[in-house]
Amino acid sequence: MSRRPPFPSHLLAACVLGLILPPVLTSCTGGSERETTPALAGVRDGRDDPYAKLSLQDPQGRTIRLSDFEGKVRIFDVWASWCGPCRMIIPHLNRLYGRYRGEGLVVIGISVDSSPADVVAFTKTIPLNYPVGMMNPEIVRLLGAPDAVPTSYLVDRTGRLRRTFVGFVAPETIEREVRKYLEGP
Repeated sequence: MSRRPPFPSHLLAACVLGLILPPVLTSCTGGSERETTPALAGVRDGRDDPYAKLSLQDPQGRTIRLSDFEGKVRIFDVWASWCGPCRMIIPHLNRLYGRYRGEGLVVIGISVDSSPADVVAFTKTIPLNYPVGMMNPEIVRLLGAPDAVPTSYLVDRTGRLRRTFVGFVAPETIEREVRKYLEGP
């Protein structure tokens, strides 16, 4: 029985090419960074942290309560084990998490793989040093379904979505934005 990824076949083909041509292909649709306004983020007034109300299941079926990370700067990295650019950004996210974890940063990987076993197998070859859960309908309702993987969402300490990074974005760019929100509101 073959498993179908939850993305259109043209995106899967682009991601597979990313394994072969990583310097050329930055994501399934290209890399970009955009500032996100509160209206787009689904946050009404900045006092309510909608991300803290959600939970994920890790690949072993254990619950990850996002309320455990309330008050922290969060990067939600939506990725897939079959995506070349995802493989390229994960080591950078590991380093970023290690560097700023003590200052209040948490990185949370959200896999769109259809099988948790694929995620477990992936993490044996490319470790993820941060919590990893499986995509679920609650996350899709809050963040929307990404047009490409990887897509990373930067959320400030108050629960406001501040930036969306689509594709492989320069690690320095992500770090610059993270530092901005670690230092201020």
